Amino acid sequence: LVCKLLEIVQVQASQQLDNNHYSLMKQTGFISETELWLSTNAKNKRVAVDPTLISVARATQLQKIISESGGELVMLEDNLVDSVKQKLNDVAKLPTSNAFALDILYTGESIEAKIKLIQNTLSKFGADYMALNVLDEIAWLLNIRGADIDFNPLVISYVIIGNDATLLFVDVNKISSELVELLKLSNVEIHCYSEFYTKLNSLYGTICLDDKTANYAMLMNAKQNATTMFIRSPIVAAKACKNIIEADGARHAHIKDGVAVISFLSWLDSNWKSGVTEISSAEKLEEFRSKQKNLKGASFASISGFASNGAIIHYHATPQTSKIIDDSNMYLIDSGGQYLEGTTDITRTVHLGTPTAEQKKHYTLVLKGHLQLARARFPKGTCGEHLDVLARAPLWNNYFNYRHGTGHGVGSFLCVHEGPQRISQAPSAIPLLPGMIVSNEPGLYISGEYGIRIENLCIIKQDSNKHAIDSEYGPFYCFENLTLVPYAKKLINIDLLSNEDIEQIKIYYKEIIEKVRPNLSISDQAWLDNEINFI
Repeated sequence: LVCKLLEIVQVQASQQLDNNHYSLMKQTGFISETELWLSTNAKNKRVAVDPTLISVARATQLQKIISESGGELVMLEDNLVDSVKQKLNDVAKLPTSNAFALDILYTGESIEAKIKLIQNTLSKFGADYMALNVLDEIAWLLNIRGADIDFNPLVISYVIIGNDATLLFVDVNKISSELVELLKLSNVEIHCYSEFYTKLNSLYGTICLDDKTANYAMLMNAKQNATTMFIRSPIVAAKACKNIIEADGARHAHIKDGVAVISFLSWLDSNWKSGVTEISSAEKLEEFRSKQKNLKGASFASISGFASNGAIIHYHATPQTSKIIDDSNMYLIDSGGQYLEGTTDITRTVHLGTPTAEQKKHYTLVLKGHLQLARARFPKGTCGEHLDVLARAPLWNNYFNYRHGTGHGVGSFLCVHEGPQRISQAPSAIPLLPGMIVSNEPGLYISGEYGIRIENLCIIKQDSNKHAIDSEYGPFYCFENLTLVPYAKKLINIDLLSNEDIEQIKIYYKEIIEKVRPNLSISDQAWLDNEINFI
């Protein structure tokens, strides 16, 4: 998740920063140009940071680098940038949207059961408290959602879990009296957001922190009167493996999303001549999604790129860059929705005219990698880095590649990029387990010409094949497609597909017909019938 967000921010920063005044220092994975720069330039210097904006792990790393250079890392009491903004009356206010409870019909597990998971962990380590600052962990733990962060149904808050009570630190104006009473039933107390550090400072005993995510200010306050212990938050793994209700919810959400996306593609096929732009196209897709029950908005800002813009991996259309979509080239649309039942993320690449032989070859190579990964069978203990090559092999065999991960985890009506699971060349050492949702999104980007990406979300499940069950090397797992939208008929070169590829697509299309087609209009059914009739 962190790597994906950093990649997006770095692309945006490279486009927007004035090179006359700023030097962009990138962080790839856990290799940061900032640390490399400091190791050379911070000799005998005092370097100041805001402890609320840096993790314990990162601060520890910086302290080591700077002290080895004869310098000192200083933790500021006040953020200097914020101090200047206050003088200029330019202080951003925290969001004020209301929080709401997510019913157990969608979560599949009670607040009490989730809190018990944390308390059992405390008991295991002989600790008294655990402090949390990761917003999607807090939302999952307390079965609450909000709208404080664009595209992510989160509530800005902190939590301290003890053996006797759970304390939620939040803007109390966001919490209705009904929600207060509901949380009280699970022994959750509401406290003012600003009281978190004071409370942490007053605790005695042993406080657990996740040093990868807890900010350094939490450590500074926790160790005033208590002993601190670093452990991985047990919520990370529990949240990643969806329960039966969450898994069924994801399936239901993707049926609705399939209706919206197919209706949009049908509309685009018939209306592109009217002057559809990258921006208006993305807005039209959101209009189709808005017709679906329980939609709570988009899961991220749509990536809508025609021709050369589609070759920019994390492209964001603006009034200045938005192209008119026509039949001369390929169009890539990457989008998703937040439903009460689950989170969606889908990419489809289409051509509204007659694609060249080269374009069809490129698209089909991406499709072959996508299909090869989707049909993978793998034993327990397999990590994403072990499977990544399956999606890249058809491209590698033709001397192509793509410079992004193949798959990221996805939350359950939470963040569209969720860890710890991923499918990538970068090592994660995180086994892929039943219930985890991951994306399958290989691509190919021809700079200055076009981009291709095909993305489905999949849920991992135990392989029910008799040979898998009987194998001494099991258990074995496999992927189940959640996304239910056909591939681009015009762009498929059937001669490049194997019989196994073709049979796999037929099975996939049969599922689309059974689950999505009945919910489409007559005209959209006709479009779908034509699109899936590719053999």
